[in-house]
Amino acid sequence: MLPALVFVLAVFVVPVARFLSLAVDNAELGLGLSRTVAALDAEPPAEGEVPGEAAFAALVADLAAARTAQQDALIAQALNQRMVGTRFLVIKTARDAARGEFAAPFKPAVLAAHPDWADPEIWRTIAANGGRLTDYHLLAALDLRRDAAGDIAQAPPEATLFRQLLGRTVWISVVVTAACALLALPLASAITAAPPGWSRVLFALVLFPLWSSLLVRTVIWIIVLQRNGPVNAALVATGLTDAPMTLIYTRFSLYLAMIQVLLPLMVLSVVSVMRRVPPSYMKAALSLGAPWFTAWRTVQLPLILPGLMAGSAIVFVFAIGYYVTPLLVGGPGDQMISSMIAFYTNRTLNWGLAAALSVQVLALLAAMTLTGLALRALARRSVPA
Repeated sequence: MLPALVFVLAVFVVPVARFLSLAVDNAELGLGLSRTVAALDAEPPAEGEVPGEAAFAALVADLAAARTAQQDALIAQALNQRMVGTRFLVIKTARDAARGEFAAPFKPAVLAAHPDWADPEIWRTIAANGGRLTDYHLLAALDLRRDAAGDIAQAPPEATLFRQLLGRTVWISVVVTAACALLALPLASAITAAPPGWSRVLFALVLFPLWSSLLVRTVIWIIVLQRNGPVNAALVATGLTDAPMTLIYTRFSLYLAMIQVLLPLMVLSVVSVMRRVPPSYMKAALSLGAPWFTAWRTVQLPLILPGLMAGSAIVFVFAIGYYVTPLLVGGPGDQMISSMIAFYTNRTLNWGLAAALSVQVLALLAAMTLTGLALRALARRSVPA
């Protein structure tokens, strides 16, 4: 087992842990502006004022060293994430500092060349984010931030996004999971109740979509649901609609595509449990006078509930991390949290916020796992002896 354990640790655990640690990492500001932060701590400026000569001298030294080490762009990006509009200010100041264009006294020299450093908010932001670790990204992922007093406060309404995004992701995942569970029960019953030959055929039809690419299955829904596609053509031909309907790039199309992709996983879990339940149990309950639904609810459902819960957990985990399907068939208001993680990872290179959103998803999955284990324990207790 040792080679497999080393492989998993090296290829999966360590890279994922390193990425998630970026949610609290503040090396760019904490280390890149260490002299400046120390000067601000030693001589904090008065409220609404810029610091003194020592802070400006430390700033010039930090930015000159960062420019020489080619780290000034990272410092500029980190500061700009916390205060928009400071990126080019940091880069231009670092360039001038590396060229030796600032001489003592540094404060008037820097302010003469770059007057934006006279904004006290910039210095307050640097002082507030000078530690090696930060909670900035974790708070931002919850639409929170620290105010001027250092207390946690709600972000402005125009800057709130992520809690709504998380709620949408959870809602879509729950709806898809519930729909898959409802559809899997009769399908699994048909597979287990059919003769062996037909049962194998039905089971193969369930597995067949898993043999094709997720991207291919998603693109097929775009072809089927587009305005001139076969579904709209059938609706218009039968007179159910007077004109083609907007079926693609909607929440309906997203539900349809995700359910079609994830339903086989639910069916596999339910069938594996349902095949171990003897049919004689239901027959005995019906022969004793119980209505069919009462017999199914009190006899068969408790026995297949572990498989249903396992399938629900699998479908929910897959659904909450979906990226391709919402991106291709969902509308602008149907994008899920995975799309935002990919955006901050690949487009804006804000890996700290992407890691914070990933931590948020991981915490949600951990909570759902604990809930699932608790429900599974209750289901086992409800199984009749």
